Amino acid sequence: MNNEINYHNDITRLSRRGKFHTDKLPPDEIRSHCVSVRLNEEELTILDSKRGQYKKGEWLRMSSLDKLPPVLPEINREAWIKLGSLSQDLNYLLNHLDKKSPDSELTRTELFALRRQIKTLRDHLIPSTFLDPDR
Repeated sequence: MNNEINYHNDITRLSRRGKFHTDKLPPDEIRSHCVSVRLNEEELTILDSKRGQYKKGEWLRMSSLDKLPPVLPEINREAWIKLGSLSQDLNYLLNHLDKKSPDSELTRTELFALRRQIKTLRDHLIPSTFLDPDR
């Protein structure tokens, strides 16, 4: 039996700095300094609400270095339902127009309905603060 341990191929030693099956960080990128902070209940609640899926320390580091990812607003359920309905209406109109014979012209009613649906969809996609009042 060979009692000699080969530390060169020992995966527990190779993965000390980081996750398994990932490259090691260069020495100048290794985080070796630790900073601790104490928070009261209110501050902790605020931190927890702002950090999302990030760990507390990770979020505090990103925040202090101005490297926070952009915050995406939650989907407004009512707007999502309205946009789904508008999308269905547009699909209905487009299917109707596709079924027409190639040489037939669009009627004024069809053009009006299509224009109205597109305008309504645009109004819901673009926030009202960006819309031109005279369009």
